[in-house]
Amino acid sequence: MRLILATAFAIPMGMAMLAAEPARIDFEDLADPAARAFVDPYLEMGPERLNDLRTVVRLGARLAEAELSPEDRQRLEVRRSDAEAALAVSGFDIAALLAQRWTVAQKRREAQIATNPLLEGAAVRLEGYLIPAGTGPDGRGIGYLVPVVGMCSHIPAPPPNELVRLYFEPERGTGSIYLPVSVTGTLRAEASDETIHLLDGMVRMQSLWRLDADTLVAEGPVPTARNTIVAQDPLEVRQAQEINQARSSSIGARKK
Repeated sequence: MRLILATAFAIPMGMAMLAAEPARIDFEDLADPAARAFVDPYLEMGPERLNDLRTVVRLGARLAEAELSPEDRQRLEVRRSDAEAALAVSGFDIAALLAQRWTVAQKRREAQIATNPLLEGAAVRLEGYLIPAGTGPDGRGIGYLVPVVGMCSHIPAPPPNELVRLYFEPERGTGSIYLPVSVTGTLRAEASDETIHLLDGMVRMQSLWRLDADTLVAEGPVPTARNTIVAQDPLEVRQAQEINQARSSSIGARKK
């Protein structure tokens, strides 16, 4: 099991906010560390064992159906037994994992929507990739900051509490998608929900942060952020390996 620990963020962040310069933050700082401090037993399973657990659940539901031929029933029972054996050999308790499924799903949901209260109204510096999203009624440019190139298009969007809706003066903006930028400004918790057009079509952008830019400078490269949980149900979560594969495919396609 892995204990998702709260980051040692409160003390240095509190000191930085007293300084004249904006506090340098990363995307993982945007989430409330207290909401992430829970035991998530599914994170240590790896893709193969998670697939085994999915198989056990899926085939259990199939076997509960009355209309199965004896041959089909036997075939499904063998597949389920193989998956159960693989989990047992690896030391996983199937009953305990399934008993925690929806509790973990709720905690993941809370971890994805809880914002860091220490950052409300803070002057910050944040580096990421810019997704332009047009112009607001007041003439200001609107965009979104994401931690990894390709997010929201080739790669799943970050959780709402790690997607930042950016407001900036038009002359500071750009029409280039996934431009690495460094932004300073005032950060506030503010919910927004917008559907915009990206490379792969229409994409819903759910953000819980607003950043009003004082400066917006194109610079990079931007270090990639840690992998985040992109599904609440543990049996539907995409593991880091799957995300990295999607990321590599996206980068490779752009290089061709």
